[in-house]
Amino acid sequence: MPALHATCSADSVSPAVDTDTPDPTPTGVDTLVGRVLDDRYRIENVVTAGANTVITEAIDTEGNRPVTVKIVRPELAVTSAFRQAFRRQVEVGMSLNHPNIASVLGWGETEFDGESTLFWVVEYLGGGSLRDLFDRGRLLDPSQALVVGLEAARALEAAHGRGIVHTELTPSKLVFGEDGRLRIADVAMAQLLGAEAWSEPATVATHVARYASPEQALGLDVDQKTDVYALSLCLIESITGKVPFAGDSTVSTLAARVGKLMPVTADMGSLASVLERGGRPDSEDRWTAAEFAKALVSAAETLPRPEPIPVLATSLFASSLAHRVEPTPPAAAEDEPTPAPEFEPGSEPGSEETVATPRLPDAVVPLLLLTDVADPPTGAVQVASDSDPVTGVEPDGGDVAATDDPTGPSGTAVMPVVAGTAAGSSAATGVEAPTVELSAAPVEPQPSGVLYDEERPKRPWGKYAVISLVVLLGIGLLSYAGWLLLRTKSYEVPDLTGVEESVALNEISGNGWVIETERERSDEVPEIDHVVRTVPVAGEMLDEGETFVIVVSDGFELRTLPDLTGMALTDAVATLTELRLVPVETPAEFSEEVPAGSVIRWQVQGDAALTAGAQVLPDTAIVITASLGPEPRPAPNLVNLTAAEATAALDALQLVSAQGEDVFSNDIEVGRVVTQTPAPDTPVERGGTVTFQLSKGPDLVAFPDLTGLTYPEAQTVLAGAGYGINSLLGTTAGVFVSASVDGTEIQAGATFPRDTAVDLIFL
Repeated sequence: MPALHATCSADSVSPAVDTDTPDPTPTGVDTLVGRVLDDRYRIENVVTAGANTVITEAIDTEGNRPVTVKIVRPELAVTSAFRQAFRRQVEVGMSLNHPNIASVLGWGETEFDGESTLFWVVEYLGGGSLRDLFDRGRLLDPSQALVVGLEAARALEAAHGRGIVHTELTPSKLVFGEDGRLRIADVAMAQLLGAEAWSEPATVATHVARYASPEQALGLDVDQKTDVYALSLCLIESITGKVPFAGDSTVSTLAARVGKLMPVTADMGSLASVLERGGRPDSEDRWTAAEFAKALVSAAETLPRPEPIPVLATSLFASSLAHRVEPTPPAAAEDEPTPAPEFEPGSEPGSEETVATPRLPDAVVPLLLLTDVADPPTGAVQVASDSDPVTGVEPDGGDVAATDDPTGPSGTAVMPVVAGTAAGSSAATGVEAPTVELSAAPVEPQPSGVLYDEERPKRPWGKYAVISLVVLLGIGLLSYAGWLLLRTKSYEVPDLTGVEESVALNEISGNGWVIETERERSDEVPEIDHVVRTVPVAGEMLDEGETFVIVVSDGFELRTLPDLTGMALTDAVATLTELRLVPVETPAEFSEEVPAGSVIRWQVQGDAALTAGAQVLPDTAIVITASLGPEPRPAPNLVNLTAAEATAALDALQLVSAQGEDVFSNDIEVGRVVTQTPAPDTPVERGGTVTFQLSKGPDLVAFPDLTGLTYPEAQTVLAGAGYGINSLLGTTAGVFVSASVDGTEIQAGATFPRDTAVDLIFL
C-alpha cells in the first residue's frame, strides 16, 4: 500500500475546543490570565492548550466585548517565513466576510513562556461545537444534519472561491454561536498551523486522522474536495455517533479509508446519497462544495421539518459576559406581581443547554414552508398574554402588533409600541417602553375665570371677530406645524477618513441616513476597519432617509505578482519596488538559456507555490536569482589537428574559430595546427573566439661556402645563414677544412632546417 500521510489539528474558535485531546498545559499558561495584549485584549480565562496554539477568552477593552484570543506556540513563530505566512493568512481570514465563517478580528505579537510569539483574535462563539454535542451524547436526525451541512457547505464554497482549502475540518471546527448559527473555525489558519505534521503519519493525532481524506492518507496533493470529504464524515457521525473508518491508531485509521466507499444507511433518507457522493474515495468523483450544497437543498424536499438543534453554553465566561450586558426590565407596578421568568421548552432553570431554532439558509426556507403548518390566527393580538413580560416581543420574535380596536379593556385606549421609535424603549436591549393609557372618560370643563352678566348687552360682531381671529391663528399654527412635520432635515457629511468604523457609525447615528457599508483594500487607509471614503464625500449635505455609504478598509491593497522570468535584473528590481514588494537577490548562477544579467527564476519567500498572477500583501519578499550567462568552456587542445578538425571541435563547444597566419614548424606536419590562442584548458565564455595557426613545414636554409675562412669568420657566416655550431675539431687558429651534420659531411648549397647545428674541422 502507498505510504500514508497525515496532519495534526490546529486550534479552533473558543470556547469550543478543537482538539479532542489537548496537550498538557505549558508552564507559561498561568501567567496569561489578567494580561492585556496590545493594550487592548485582557485575558480572562485559558480554555485549552493545543498542539500549536493556546486558546484564551478575553475582553476587547475598546469595545467592551468578549473575544477569543489564540496564541501561537513560540516554537512555531521563530522563523521569518512563518511570521510572514501567518500575517498573510490572518489578512486573508479578515477578508472572509461570510455568515458561516468565524470572523477574524485582528492579530498582534506578544510574549509567551518567555519567548516572542504571535496571536490572532476571532469572534467569541459561545454555543459550543458539534464535538461538544457528541461529548454530551447529543446526536442529530437527518434533517438537523442537513441544516448543519448546508451552512458548512456555504462557508466552504466561499472559502474555496478564494482558493482556500481548510484541510482539517473536524466536528470541533463546526462551532455554533449563541444565535444558533454555525461557523467554520480557522478557515485561513488550519493549513498553516498543521502543515509540518504531514511528514510523519505515525505522529499525527488519531482524532485528526479520522477526518482525513484518502488523498491526505496517501500523501497526495489535496484540493477543495478534501474538505467536502471531511464534512461528509462529520455529518455521518452527527447522525450515527460513529466516524466511518476509525481505527485504534493513526496508521490504521488512515489506511481504512483508502479505496473504500462511504458507508451510508437507508435511515438517513435522501441525505444518504448526498453523503455517499461527497465521500467518494476518488476526489474526481466527489461533489464540489457548491454541488454539495445544491444536493442538500434537493434532499430537503423529502425530509421532515428539522427540530431545533441544542446549543450548548460551554463556558462560564459566556455566562458571565451575558450577565454583564443583560438588560434590566422596568420595575413592575406595586399592585402587580412580578412575572416569573419564562424558559424555553426542553430546558430547565440553571441548565447549560438551551434550544436554538435552526437558522435555515435562504435556499432551504422555501422548501420548509411547503410543510403543513396551521394558519396563523387572525384578529387582535393579545399583548398582555402573548408577549414576553420583559421584552414585549411575541414568542416567535415578531413585534407586538396593534389591535384593530384602538381601545383596550374598559374603554382604555392603548398606544401601540413601535419597535425602535417609542420614547423610553431600547432597540439594543429589547426593553419595552411603558404603555401609555389615555383615559376615555369625558373631560370636565374648567371655568374661564371671567363671569358675564346675563343682562349685559351682547355684541355679536365682537364674537365673530374673535372667532375669525382664532380661526386664522389656528390655520397659521396648523400650517407651521405641518411645515415642521413635513420638512426634511439635512446634515453635513463629516470627514470620516481614517476613523474606526464603530466610531464613524456612532458619529452619524442620529442623522437619519440609511447606512450601507462596503469594504475594499486601500493603501491610503491600510488600517483594517477604518473608513477609506464615504459617498457622498465630506462637506456635502445629505437629507434624512437618503443613503450614506461608508467604505471600510480591509487592509493594504493586494499586489498581483508579475512574471519576472527572463526580465533584466534591474528592470525586475524596479518593477517590484514600484509594487511595494521587497526584492531579495541571491547569488547569480550560470545559465545556458538565460542571458547574463537577466532573471533565471523567482519566488515568494516562504511560499514557492505562489506564481505570477497571484496576489500578495505589500512588503512581501520576492527572492530573485539572476544569470551569469553560460558557464565558461575550457578551450580544447587543437595542436596537430587539421583546420577542419579544429573548427568542428570549437563549434561543438559553441566557440568561434579563427585561423591565423601559417608558421614554419620543424615538428608539425604541413597543414596542421601548430599554435592556438588561448592555450588549451583556458576558460572561454560561450561565443568566445579561439585562434589557431597551421604549419607550413620546416624553414630550410642553404649551407654557406666556408672555404678558406678562419674560425671567427666562419662563425659570422654560419649565424647569418641560420646555422649553429655543435662542435669544433682542430684549432681555432686554423683554416676551415670540412663540416658535417650527425656525422655526415655536407657541402656548400645543401639545405637544412634553420637553426641546425653543424660540426666543424679547422686545421
